[in-house]
Amino acid sequence: MRFLIGLALVFSIADLAAQLNQVDSLDRKQGLWVKTQEGSKQIEYRGSFRDGIPVGQFRYYYPTGQVRCIIEHINPDDAYVTFYFTNAEVMSDGFYKNERRDSLWLTYDRDGATLFAEHYTKGKLNGKRVVFYLRDQIEFGSLNVLSETVYREGLKEGSYIALFSSGKLKERGQYHLDEKKGVWKIFNADGYLDHTMVFKAGLKHGWFEFFNADGLLVDRVLYQNDKLLNKDEIIRFMERCEKMGIDPND
Repeated sequence: MRFLIGLALVFSIADLAAQLNQVDSLDRKQGLWVKTQEGSKQIEYRGSFRDGIPVGQFRYYYPTGQVRCIIEHINPDDAYVTFYFTNAEVMSDGFYKNERRDSLWLTYDRDGATLFAEHYTKGKLNGKRVVFYLRDQIEFGSLNVLSETVYREGLKEGSYIALFSSGKLKERGQYHLDEKKGVWKIFNADGYLDHTMVFKAGLKHGWFEFFNADGLLVDRVLYQNDKLLNKDEIIRFMERCEKMGIDPND
């Protein structure tokens, strides 16, 4: 009896192996596929195909055997993807459309805290990218925003803000083509304007002004193309600006 059971088990394993990694007459993958790591018996991925197209759930593995990624194929174009650390904690998750990141993606650290949330279109950052305070999650269990940056076609384009963990505004400015532009305002933890900075094509360019708690201007320095001007250079530059009708911030 034991011999018959063992023989039946051998045949069932052989039948299963014979059904793996099949292709049809058009060389399209069909049914269950199991691929092993190169030079190893460790599984690299396991999943099913229909007419060469992945269907259902696919699991990908680290060389050490832990799950690296799970892909749930919703249809031929769309899939929900979850990446894992080797300690089984989620690394990131979101959607793929036509094999490129799309819509909302969340990224975490090895202990499960949320690091940032991003929006993608056709594989490029497009929309708001929000970064969260890590310490607040660990110590208080609260999800507080550290910064928000707007992207367009993978480049920083539009408003940027940074916040204190209290929620008060820390910094505000604008980006254009991935570079800082115009006036940036920096606030202290009490909510008062501390100083302003001016940028042109990503370079410090114009008056940097500093304020006290009463909002009064207490000091200022002048930059031109990322160079801090000394007093003599400022005098000559301001004379030239006045003569030519130029704004020092332009």
